Amino acid sequence: MSASNSPLSRFIESMNIDYEKWHDGVGYDLEALKEANDKDREAIENILVNRNPPDWRDIEALAFLDTPGAHSALKVALLGRNYEVNMAVLHYAPEHVDDELRTRLIIEALKSASFDDGLSITLDVVEKYHPKEVVSELFHGLLYREGEVAVHFAATLFIIYGISETYFDEVNRSFLLKFNVGKLSERKIVFQEFCEKINVDCEEYFKHNHI
Repeated sequence: MSASNSPLSRFIESMNIDYEKWHDGVGYDLEALKEANDKDREAIENILVNRNPPDWRDIEALAFLDTPGAHSALKVALLGRNYEVNMAVLHYAPEHVDDELRTRLIIEALKSASFDDGLSITLDVVEKYHPKEVVSELFHGLLYREGEVAVHFAATLFIIYGISETYFDEVNRSFLLKFNVGKLSERKIVFQEFCEKINVDCEEYFKHNHI
């Protein structure tokens, strides 16, 4: 095998992210990482742990490496206030985060993250992990976050409550899009209809949010 086609070189080449890879959410070449020998895996680990700041691709690869050094790097990554990185750790290496920290990080992301900095992966995590504090924050976002975000929060809650089996299914899509309004008075009307559909008392959330 030529050096240019070795697992190490293939992995390093895959770290060059162009617009197409960025847009399509393509990660690093994990197959090359799987094929790498111990020496090459050590070299790759050294590259990854020194990435500053890391992104979700680095987190995915570190979780795949599953070495003591990678585990340490994952814990260090959680110290930064990067929603996408934090959620990537919860997604790819959930065993390294206890429930208290997991819940806190998710709530922080639901409060402030945008689709450019980790909200999509946050909602992926929430579909599988949604204690009452997380669910409450989703309801809060239905009322107060941007319309586009509220639409996705509603879609996530429909899955949590068993109304939908898939994200934005055709049956419910048109209703979910009603959340894309800016006025609180209009959002409140849709919120009430939403709560009726999932059999939840909306007055408790209005009281909690001082509406």
